[in-house]
Amino acid sequence: MGTSIDSGFIEKYEPIITQLGFKDLKSFVKNQALFMMMAKMEKYEAEIKRFEVKYRMDFESFQEKIKGVKNKEVFKEEDDYLDWRFAKESLDRLNRQKRELEYA
Repeated sequence: MGTSIDSGFIEKYEPIITQLGFKDLKSFVKNQALFMMMAKMEKYEAEIKRFEVKYRMDFESFQEKIKGVKNKEVFKEEDDYLDWRFAKESLDRLNRQKRELEYA
């Protein structure tokens, strides 16, 4: 990113951040990033659950079902497959990033 926070900003606002219970600006930014990540993760988890309920199977089983369809186009199921795959891949990525950030 290459963005840095000037010392005047830190000097002016770090006391406010410590009053909120954070050790320093870095811990505040880390906490807020984790909070935002968890909110996105909940969104993707809910979408995955919705598909699991709708199709009464997990993603891997649905993926096999879609791949097994020959000579027949099922647009709605294919659209759901793409949305489900996106939600699953996004959730996996966010889980990895969350673990990295937790130990940063």
